[in-house]
Amino acid sequence: MIDLQQRSIEIIRAGQFDGAYAACLNFSQYGYSWLRDGTWIAYGMDAVGQSESARAFHQWAARTLIGYSDKVNALLDKIAQGDALTDDDFLPTRFKLDGHMGQEEWPDFQLDGYGAWLWGLVQFVRTHGDEELWQEARPAVAIVVRYITALWQSPNYDCWEEHRNFIHPATLAALYGGLCAVQSLAPEFVPAGLPEAIRDFVLTKAVASDGHFMKYLGNDAVDASLLWIALPYKLVDVHDQRFLATLEKIERDIYRPGGGVYRYHADTYYGGGEWLLLTLWLAWVYLELGRHEEATTLVTWVESQAALSGEMPEQVSEHLLAGDYYAEWVTRWGEVATPLLWSHGMYLLLKSLISRNC
Repeated sequence: MIDLQQRSIEIIRAGQFDGAYAACLNFSQYGYSWLRDGTWIAYGMDAVGQSESARAFHQWAARTLIGYSDKVNALLDKIAQGDALTDDDFLPTRFKLDGHMGQEEWPDFQLDGYGAWLWGLVQFVRTHGDEELWQEARPAVAIVVRYITALWQSPNYDCWEEHRNFIHPATLAALYGGLCAVQSLAPEFVPAGLPEAIRDFVLTKAVASDGHFMKYLGNDAVDASLLWIALPYKLVDVHDQRFLATLEKIERDIYRPGGGVYRYHADTYYGGGEWLLLTLWLAWVYLELGRHEEATTLVTWVESQAALSGEMPEQVSEHLLAGDYYAEWVTRWGEVATPLLWSHGMYLLLKSLISRNC
C-alpha cells in the first residue's frame, strides 16, 4: 500500500519552483501560486518536518510582494486623493511562479490570502525562532499590512473567487488572524485597534438571527470556509456559541454523513462536489473539540479518495450538489484539478495533528 504521507511530500516538492507552490500543474487554470494555498501547503509541510520547503515558500512570497511596493503606494495615493479605484489597482490573488502577475483575466481582488500569508509567516518564524527570515520578510509584511488596512472593509471576492460585491466573514477572519500574528512580533506595524475593529465588525454584522456566522453579509447560508473563524484565525474560540451554531449548520447543510464537506449548498463549480481540504478542516475542528474518532473517520475518508498513484483531487464527484453543471466545467477547463497541492498540504497537517492528539 502506498504511503500517502510520503507521497504527498513528493507531490508537493515536485510542484515547488524556487519557493513558489504551483496549485496544480495538471489543471489549465492552476499553474500559478496563490498566497492562500501556498501558506497552507507550507504549513502542512512544516508540520511533517519539511521546514526548508516551507521556508522557501515564505521567502518567495516576501520577494514577490516587495516587488509590488510601488503598486500599493499608487493605490494608497488614489485613496488619499479620493479617486475611484478599479480592479487593475489591486494586488493579484495568484502569481506566476516567477512572481509576476498573469496576463489572463482573473477575479483577482481577494484579500484573504494576504491575511493567511501574514499568519503563516509568523507561525513559521515563531516555530523555528527564524529571526533571519523575519528580517528578510519585514518589508513585505509592512506592504501587506498597509494594503489590508486600507481595504479591509471593501467588498471583494471570497476565497472561492466568487461574490465580488460582498463582504465575507471568512476573509475578515483571515485578515484578523494575520494582523494579530504580526502584532505579536512587530506591534508598530499594525494600527492600534485595527484587529479589534475587524473582530467587532464580524461579531456585529455577520451573525445571522439564529446565531450562526453568515456566508457573506446579507446571506444567512453557511460556507465551509467559516471554519476559519475559529481555526486557525481565532476570531472566536472553537467553543464560542456562535461558532458552534455555525458548525452545527455546516454539519447539517453541507456535510454528507459518511463522506465529505461541500463548499456551500448552492455550489455549482464542477457540479459542487465534496472538497478534501474542507473535510480535513472539519477534522481539525473535531480534534480541537475532542471529537477524535470523528476526526479520524474524516481523514480516513480523504485517504480513500486518493488515486492509486496517491494523487489527491480538489473535489470528488460521486455525490454532486448540482450535477448538471459538471460537464460544462469539464468542457471549459478539463477534469477536476488533480493533484491539488492544497489537498495534500492539509492532509499532511492533519496526519501530524492526529499523531500528536490521538
